[in-house]
Amino acid sequence: MKRAVPPAPTLAMCGFTLTEMAVVLVIVALLIGGMILPLSTQMDLRNVAETRKQLSDIVEALYGFAASHPASDGRPYLPCPDTDGDGIENRSGGSCANQEGKLPWSTLGLGRQDAWGNPFRYRVTASFSNSMTGFTLLTGGDMRVCTTGACIATLGTQLPAVILSTGKNGLATPTDADELANLDGNTDFVMHDSTNATSFDDQVVWLPPTILFNRMVTAGRLP
Repeated sequence: MKRAVPPAPTLAMCGFTLTEMAVVLVIVALLIGGMILPLSTQMDLRNVAETRKQLSDIVEALYGFAASHPASDGRPYLPCPDTDGDGIENRSGGSCANQEGKLPWSTLGLGRQDAWGNPFRYRVTASFSNSMTGFTLLTGGDMRVCTTGACIATLGTQLPAVILSTGKNGLATPTDADELANLDGNTDFVMHDSTNATSFDDQVVWLPPTILFNRMVTAGRLP
């Protein structure tokens, strides 16, 4: 005599109702949705960290350039900006074709873009970038980095050079006043932390004159 085979258990027989299953699906969806935002945030943080590392490398490369490139008078000088997009500094005689432009990444032997694929911006003081008459311990820079566009408080003054990453929002037409201040072509730049109240996400670094002079003295380029 054959034994009866019991029917396969169903969700209802296991104690799950349709309502309970719906709740489970909602919870799973929320968990998956909660994972997506952190992944996006982690990517942004990684790009910020990578760009900061690139900016640090640029500063070191500028120190290295000055230490290894004597002007006609034997004193050190800094490279000019790239004004035609080929990655090579642009000069007119001993002077820069323009004091502000793109980073001369090829001249420095570096990558051309930040972590978001945007070119780095670069501005240098004329008296620090003349390849005929190099700078001395008495040479003064003409740039400032401020905490706001109004420049009531400064982070650095008399700066030889400033390097800028335009951040995640890139060179798209900015609406933030402080980002506009970084692209207006003058000698004042702005750097502060990003906040929810603004769209500011620029990253700015600079060459402090005291450190530049110290590096040149250590390298035997000055006085």
